[in-house]
Amino acid sequence: MALTPTKGEALLDAARELVPAIVGARDDIERERRLPSSLADAMRDARLFELWLPQTFGGPELHPIDFLRVVEELSRADGSAGWCATVHGVYSLLVGGLSETAAREISAGHAVIAGTVNPTGRASVVDGGYRVGGRWGYGSGIAHSAWTVGACVVHDEAGPRRSPSGAPELRFMFFPTSAVEIIDTWRVGGMRGTGRHDFRVENLFVPERHSMPAFVTQGTQLGTLCRMPMMSLFVFALAAVTLGVARAAIDAFVELAGEKTPMGSTALLRERSSAQADIARAEAMVRAARALLVEAVEEQWAEIAAGQAPSLAKRAAIRLASTFAGEASVRAVDLVYAAAGGSAIYESSRIDRCFRDVHVAVQHIGLTANNYELAGRVLLGLDPGTPRF
Repeated sequence: MALTPTKGEALLDAARELVPAIVGARDDIERERRLPSSLADAMRDARLFELWLPQTFGGPELHPIDFLRVVEELSRADGSAGWCATVHGVYSLLVGGLSETAAREISAGHAVIAGTVNPTGRASVVDGGYRVGGRWGYGSGIAHSAWTVGACVVHDEAGPRRSPSGAPELRFMFFPTSAVEIIDTWRVGGMRGTGRHDFRVENLFVPERHSMPAFVTQGTQLGTLCRMPMMSLFVFALAAVTLGVARAAIDAFVELAGEKTPMGSTALLRERSSAQADIARAEAMVRAARALLVEAVEEQWAEIAAGQAPSLAKRAAIRLASTFAGEASVRAVDLVYAAAGGSAIYESSRIDRCFRDVHVAVQHIGLTANNYELAGRVLLGLDPGTPRF
């Protein structure tokens, strides 16, 4: 009797089944600066844009390690496809912080959620909800989304509201993408297909039920995933993309090295001792970074599953491991890019795409080198220096 696959295995299989379609669409992804509609629809229908939607609302609510495996597979096929799945997956998790009525409204029909958590919007308190206005950047996948999240500073008649700590009160606002003006700003070197355009709304009413406090752990009535710190999950998810892109670069170099005879040589590239050392270093970097990331997230998962509050130490470990995964991915891709020589510089080269994608990915604030300082502060017994940790 055949065993029924787990949710993680089923979604990994779904990702693998879509790899030929993703590979076939690479040129369109690059040219259109977004995922082609047919591919976005296929990924949505396969539920690859709702990987962290809570089970309470019909979602898979994948364990982070299963999420990692799925995102790596998609990112190995194309960085932009993996990035979109990651960002939409993170925003699907936010639904767990809403009331059941609102969560079911927003997640109905496998709806795709886009947006940004940078609080550049303003939400003015009115009867029944908020009047929202503002402009946000980096709306990954917004063109194929049904709902958009915009982080806002809350204002009332007296001005900006303050939390008990004195910081501005921040809330995530969910509104239909049909009410959003998308501003064509995403003209970049890498991750072109993510379509991370700016967007804005003006004087838009958002009912109270379609908002939630920003950067907080979801309710304890939900599973372990929904009780993990949002920022821990977010940086972990972004790191998964970089590992998949680095794996694609290594794959591409192995293929190239078995076919290319460098100028001035009579032997294949793979016979060069320098190429052998470079591919080994790249492989070690990616495997080591992945292992550290898995260890960090599993330790935090165990802590929270045991009913403990997420500790600063475990948060710092994930921030450190995620940042290191991004850095190691860049170093691995750089190694194979240099080892490939002139073959890597053409837009038609898979290594070139990986080079551009991974360098853009680590420019995200969740993966920049500044995160080493935040993790280091905790290791030295200090507070992290930011509330978003």
